[in-house]
Amino acid sequence: MPTRPATHSGSPRRRRARCASAALATITTLLTSALATLTTTPADATAPPEDSLRARYHLTGPPGWLSDPQRPVWAGGRYHLYYLFSDAPDTGQGDWHHATTTDNVVFTDQGTAIPKGPDFPVWTGSAVVDTGNTAGFGAGAVVALATQPTGGDRYDQEQYLWYSTDDGHTFTPYGAPVIDNPDPGNEDWFRDPKIEWDPARDEWVAAIGRNQFMSFYTSPDLKHWTFRSDFEYRTPDIGGMECPDLFRIRADDGTVRWVLAASTQGDRSGLPDTYGYWTGEWNGTAFVPDHPDPKWLDWGWDWYAAVSWPDHTQPLDRRYAVGWMNNWRYASLSHTPTYATDGTSGQMSLVRSIRLAKRGPGAGDYHLLSEPVPGLADHVAETRALPDRIVNGQVELDYRGTAYELEADVSWTQLENVGVTVGVPPDRSRGTNIGVWQGDRLYVDRSGSDRPGEAPDLSFGPYQQSESPFGPDATSVHLRIFVDRTSVEVFADEGKVVHSSLVHFRRGDDGIRLYASGGAAQFTNMRIRECDDVTAATSRPAPYAGFEGTGWDGWSTTGAAFGTGPAAGTLPDQQPVTGFSGQRLANSYHGGDAATGLLKSPDFTVTEPFVNFLMGGGHNPAPAELVNDFEGSDWGPGWSGTGSFAGQGPTASSLPNQSGAQVLDTFVNGGDSSTGSVWSPEFTITRDQVDLLVAGGNHRWGEPATTSVNLLVDGEVRRTATGRNDDVLRRVTWDVHQLVGKRARIEVVDDNTGGWGHLMVDRVVFTDDATLGLGDPDAQTTVNLVVDGKVVRTATGQDEERLRWALWNVADLEGRTAHLEVIDRATGGWGHVTADEISFDDRPAS
Repeated sequence: MPTRPATHSGSPRRRRARCASAALATITTLLTSALATLTTTPADATAPPEDSLRARYHLTGPPGWLSDPQRPVWAGGRYHLYYLFSDAPDTGQGDWHHATTTDNVVFTDQGTAIPKGPDFPVWTGSAVVDTGNTAGFGAGAVVALATQPTGGDRYDQEQYLWYSTDDGHTFTPYGAPVIDNPDPGNEDWFRDPKIEWDPARDEWVAAIGRNQFMSFYTSPDLKHWTFRSDFEYRTPDIGGMECPDLFRIRADDGTVRWVLAASTQGDRSGLPDTYGYWTGEWNGTAFVPDHPDPKWLDWGWDWYAAVSWPDHTQPLDRRYAVGWMNNWRYASLSHTPTYATDGTSGQMSLVRSIRLAKRGPGAGDYHLLSEPVPGLADHVAETRALPDRIVNGQVELDYRGTAYELEADVSWTQLENVGVTVGVPPDRSRGTNIGVWQGDRLYVDRSGSDRPGEAPDLSFGPYQQSESPFGPDATSVHLRIFVDRTSVEVFADEGKVVHSSLVHFRRGDDGIRLYASGGAAQFTNMRIRECDDVTAATSRPAPYAGFEGTGWDGWSTTGAAFGTGPAAGTLPDQQPVTGFSGQRLANSYHGGDAATGLLKSPDFTVTEPFVNFLMGGGHNPAPAELVNDFEGSDWGPGWSGTGSFAGQGPTASSLPNQSGAQVLDTFVNGGDSSTGSVWSPEFTITRDQVDLLVAGGNHRWGEPATTSVNLLVDGEVRRTATGRNDDVLRRVTWDVHQLVGKRARIEVVDDNTGGWGHLMVDRVVFTDDATLGLGDPDAQTTVNLVVDGKVVRTATGQDEERLRWALWNVADLEGRTAHLEVIDRATGGWGHVTADEISFDDRPAS
């Protein structure tokens, strides 16, 4: 029910209601005061899907305990997020778990990256990509620093180093701590190193969390560190500073600032238990803040241990951030709702995009603004537009759901309280309220969704309502409210204010209510976006071929390269093979690179739109396929001409770079005055590139009188090329990887009758590597999909022993009979192929 935010006298810095305060009285003039508390028994971990409380569009972990995220890095074409994880249900000692993503929405589980030690766990830290090879592990190595309690002694927290040379999938421990505890045996708060490169001084900077301060160290090589200074904040008391964050970012006024942040226990002084930050300068020795007091990136109860990382496309201008949705005031309870229904404890927040904005004339008027990542829009299952409403009292919306975004503009002239209630059951007895009080406080009150006294007790105790400054005297607010089963995240006015909180909805708490008191409010531009279940997208089906047996299980082989069965990892004299799933894989290194062979699957029917598989080994594509060399008496089998080119054919010529004796030349049958087109038959794109030679007039597609060669898909020109007003045939290569599986045609168009009003085309080839020449020896190391005796999809490795995901869109082949071939015909360096975890799925592997 709408709750009046607490009002307190005292320190003007205090922005948050102290929840134990009697001032958290509810307003009873609008809603019934009977919030019935029902006693229920949570479902067990094998509850049916309809009883699941696991988040649909947030990152959740495997069964067990999930907590602090670690700053992601960009490596191998994706972001790598690590987080603390234990298979125990209740804050057990754990390790660094690993998930990858390309859009910061769908995360694919990659298992354990850094395991706990024999006697002690791995705690929070951070990873960096060492592009300059400062540590000596190789350019591009992923280097991580993380806290471990040496010998399991919590009073001897020290910083250890691990490094990875396979894009952050597996790590090797470096050995002894690289940053020693300054007071071993006595200091139990020396943890969570955050590393950032200082380009002005060509060195690394580390911020380490302490009790009411942070310590700074610098290093030239990530191994040898020197203490520089401490940054203290003791008044008001916001507790210890855990999980620091440190980075550079360019503001919208062009100024580059350093940002220092930490997760705190701000409720000691009426401030958030979340991410407090300062903008300022790092001078090589100390952090100098623009303003002594922190700002807050989130005002809710549950955005802790948050980390930020750069957008790899705009690293200095935009960052992403994610937090652990929990709070140590109640996080140690193993009887969380999701543990009862799904066996999991913990979820991450939405990933948000953050930027730095100047919002005033003062030196300290820099603010981080945050909004949900744009990639969420790609996972909206349905959007519903709702009619505008004028509310003076309460209005129930005609909608019920548990995983959605509600967006709305709310405006008023004068009123006391206005907002939205989510998680409303049919009897209207419960709900979590998001509102604005008297135009100057934005609040989230979850007390109406609390569940005290149940078995187990699902209550947040005194930590019920969060509030933040807003206004003053505001008369409007733009709200984006994200509800996902057990969480509510509120973004107000393009990220000016954010509240992230867990909630204890019951089954059936799925309605929405609008409310206003002390006046009327207009709710306009309302949209509800139902969200996809992205957790399902991270769960791959059982593989068609996992290669976990000792034999080939129905597959057949020729040659010696694949041996008598799947390999148990790396073979003799082979570099270490990584990235495969389980214990075995298909590996053609039996006998070394000189061995050749073929591994063939039984026939199957294509029933899903995607084939996903892991692949490594040599980069040796299948031979190029000749489409047309224009060496016949007509345009070629299935090719046709229109206009001046109907009934004509190729022209004998000797142009620079020509292949063979003839070319397609639209100078035929009339010179530059000839017009018309030459068309290929329709075909399915099965290779990644189309390679051809082009010369003649420079008249691009889209100009009134074009001379161009085009690739058409569904009647639309998707690739195009033209000449340079000369007769030199030049290679044109179209990347058509994203069009594989589409039906297409090639069209040569001449609509020009002026000077250089003609075009020459020669040797059209389908290939996966334009450097391969026609007639080159077949030395492929590939995985191929074969239908009716023809290779319709093919993939090769990248000259590395790390297996990576490959995928084919085969929607055009559904219902067809097919088989797979893993081929090794190469005998030189990198003359082998590896494959694993072949599956048929309704979506691509991440």
